[in-house]
Amino acid sequence: MEEPKVTKGDVLWGKAYMDRMRDMPFYIQGRKIVLEMIDNNVSIEQVLDFTGFTDHEFARMLAGDGPYTQQQYDDLYAQIRAHQTPVK
Repeated sequence: MEEPKVTKGDVLWGKAYMDRMRDMPFYIQGRKIVLEMIDNNVSIEQVLDFTGFTDHEFARMLAGDGPYTQQQYDDLYAQIRAHQTPVK
């Protein structure tokens, strides 16, 4: 069986790639988690501690790769806000 050929038009680079990524739900969820963490000065270690997630579970949530519901994401955002760390 012959493998499908990849043409130049099948590959996205630079701005076109990022435009496509920004429209994907997993990218939006992961970006929102990271921004919540930055805005609230919360580290990955803190998230793992208060959620009980393993590294792998949190990575799957960031990547949108898992059986996570919108409610679980909303709960995570609320937990991050509740554990806000003052900036020194």
